[in-house]
Amino acid sequence: MSSVAIIGNGIAGASVARRLALTRPDAFSPISLYEIGRGPGGRAATRRTRSIPELRINHGAPYADISTRTGRELLASLGDATTAYTGPRCTLDGATGAVAPRRQEPGTALITGRDSEMANIAGDLLRDDENRLLSPVTTHYSSMVRGLSRGRASDDPWVLSDKNGEEIGRADWLIAAGSGIAHPRWSATFGGEPPLVGAASDLGDARLNDALEVVAQQTAAPVLTVLLYCTGDLAAQWQSLAFRDAVVADHAVLSKISIQPCGEARCAVVLHSTGDYAAGNAGVHGSSSSAARVGDASSDTAREAAIIEEMLVALDGIPGLPAASNADYAFGPLLHRWGNAFPQGEPLPQALAVCPDARVAFCGDYVRTAARMGSCESALVSGVEVADAMVGTCSR
Repeated sequence: MSSVAIIGNGIAGASVARRLALTRPDAFSPISLYEIGRGPGGRAATRRTRSIPELRINHGAPYADISTRTGRELLASLGDATTAYTGPRCTLDGATGAVAPRRQEPGTALITGRDSEMANIAGDLLRDDENRLLSPVTTHYSSMVRGLSRGRASDDPWVLSDKNGEEIGRADWLIAAGSGIAHPRWSATFGGEPPLVGAASDLGDARLNDALEVVAQQTAAPVLTVLLYCTGDLAAQWQSLAFRDAVVADHAVLSKISIQPCGEARCAVVLHSTGDYAAGNAGVHGSSSSAARVGDASSDTAREAAIIEEMLVALDGIPGLPAASNADYAFGPLLHRWGNAFPQGEPLPQALAVCPDARVAFCGDYVRTAARMGSCESALVSGVEVADAMVGTCSR
């Protein structure tokens, strides 16, 4: 029996954990997930706060589009854990405020998590029909893996360590459910060599090195988001608009506006920046983000406040929307940076997604699947496919 450590408890990490737990618990156990965030979700996370129980903000992906058979079957197995996303979608002209409906692609289902919380997709993937955590699975939140090592002997385990160099876990198999620990952008955000790159240099495994080379060539479009929560008349104004999800066209600062009702006269709003605007403001992560809070990523607080103001002023410049820059918010505005919001380039081939000699596997929206690279569905499907490939190594 082999123990498994999964770095990342987003949709990909939860998907691969579920598949292994349900298909071969006799071969892969225990299965431990390590997540830098406060809970499951990754880039499909939901922000909550104890001070406002009804608040929920999907500050990454507001919904997922599902078009493949594998994606549909996996979500169907969760029963009522997911619901259809029915919010009106549009394209919003950034100069005139004109709204044009966006049509849903034929054969594609738009879904969100239970209770309209995207984080519940990843969370419910880890639970059984009685809402219990799947028996081989354990989760570790606000837990960042900063170091990885493994001896050269075939039975040497992977050792995981935190920012202080203290061991936080060990496992026979290591799964990178996200490219962060393997990508050069790690160095710019957290400093030092990406953990898996450093460990791989000691192992000398050809397939693992080939996989890391492909990952290193991938790029990503970053996104800055501003999170707002309002009540009363301001919330009513936002909820009276003709859309819930708007792609902003021809705008230098804003790319998307997501309106998320939280009940009567309660509403969350998430502003998404353009990739160019986020790239021009590198090094600002948001002081309340997991990267800063747990990972010690630096963030210029003065620049953070200026970015929030710039994005709110940009919103004010779009005709027909509620005033934003001088409004009174019940929560926020807060800034969050998604450094790898939309991975780009050549996806990691399935042939390199599992490296049996090194006992390393890769899953996430950066791995090739039938779904669109960078989508929630590609993360979901890659978890299933990588788990099946790992199971295949047991029968050789």
